[in-house]
Amino acid sequence: MGDLEKTADELRAAHAEGKGAVELALLSRDKLGSAFGVISFIAAFRMAFDVPLPVLQRAQAWEGFGWGGVQISDEEFSAVMSPWLAHP
Repeated sequence: MGDLEKTADELRAAHAEGKGAVELALLSRDKLGSAFGVISFIAAFRMAFDVPLPVLQRAQAWEGFGWGGVQISDEEFSAVMSPWLAHP
């Protein structure tokens, strides 16, 4: 099992424990370490929660990632992700 699959499994488990979008995003960053980036974030959340690519492209602008350009707040990040994270 690769790092992305392992991270996706851990994201699903954390979500089942009640973790929200921001906590899951930070967990993915922690678990992937130096491999963390836009592509790995998108891949891990697609594997874990089947979030559509356009949604993840919007979500990757979250200010917590600090990837520059237009940024969205914790609240907007959570709102963008909420349809796929509604029920653990």
